[in-house]
Amino acid sequence: MKTKKRILWVTQTAMLLGLTVAAQYYLTTMLSFNTYLSQLVVGSLVNMFLILSTLMCGFWSGFSISVLAPFIALSLGRLPHVWIMPFVAAGNLAIVAVFWLICRKKIFNFGFSINWAVSAFAGSLLKFTVLFFGVTKIFIEFILKNDAALKAPQIAKMSENLSFMFSLPQLASALIRLYFGIRDISDTEKIPEYAACENRSPRLKININL
Repeated sequence: MKTKKRILWVTQTAMLLGLTVAAQYYLTTMLSFNTYLSQLVVGSLVNMFLILSTLMCGFWSGFSISVLAPFIALSLGRLPHVWIMPFVAAGNLAIVAVFWLICRKKIFNFGFSINWAVSAFAGSLLKFTVLFFGVTKIFIEFILKNDAALKAPQIAKMSENLSFMFSLPQLASALIRLYFGIRDISDTEKIPEYAACENRSPRLKININL
């Protein structure tokens, strides 16, 4: 029984990781004509997959995708610098941790609908804060500007692009999830621990409307 659970957990996590990487790779290419639109669409989908993995399979599923997705994105050339990867992973982990604590562990004694709203707002704000300060205040100022392998014009251009990518578009893409990512949650007062990974139908109904 435990082996079946593990196989199911790995399968579901791998599937959601694949969807996350596919969204980052293919949609970024398809929407390359508009950086802002690309950021909104891809960022919203990534957040959705992170939350789905956390609610369906637990914290370690969300953790795995949070860490592996930036690494794969870097290997595919979707991240501009190797040292930006830890900050992206930290931002992903922020939203995973918030949903895990509030919606799965229920640290607040509210109904799931209220917990969901609190998680969506708090997770969006926390991820935005982590990425904004991590990338624009730490990475750019202390790592990028001191990278001897890059010339001044390259550093200036990268700084401008990253400052835009990891500022308000990040917050907007996180908040979009509230309205278009995952909606119509019903019968959510009971979410069994690892219900989806125990070969049972979880008491969580999620409609994806994108």
